[in-house]
Amino acid sequence: MKQELVIDASVAASWVIPDEKSEKSERLLKNTLEEKILLVEPVLWQYEILNLLKSAVSRKRLSESMAKKALHLFANVPVEFVSPDHHSPSHILHSSLQHNLSAYDAAYLALAELRGLPLITQDKDLLSLQPRFPWIKTL
Repeated sequence: MKQELVIDASVAASWVIPDEKSEKSERLLKNTLEEKILLVEPVLWQYEILNLLKSAVSRKRLSESMAKKALHLFANVPVEFVSPDHHSPSHILHSSLQHNLSAYDAAYLALAELRGLPLITQDKDLLSLQPRFPWIKTL
């Protein structure tokens, strides 16, 4: 049985930004590409990936050609995209307000919480919630 995880864009960045790579991030990517892990992501993840690539090029952390290669990599990562249902916006807003998170971060939190999945992040705002949500993990 495949392990299912929610990861946010901060973890995905560690797959393609040279100074953010680590042995753990490489292992996560390898296991995902080998389909030992299935990523379950809000549809927002796709836009966050595009934005992180654009920002990395703008900040000279990646060349444009490297960003295009990274985009190809992300296109080959097995992902189950989850569209918000009619309950999700209110749950995301509640989480955002209750935990002082961006709506984007709250979308990852809400998805992981509703699906009962670990949330892997390197985002300090989400990691600060670990005492309350022990299923929030860092690489």
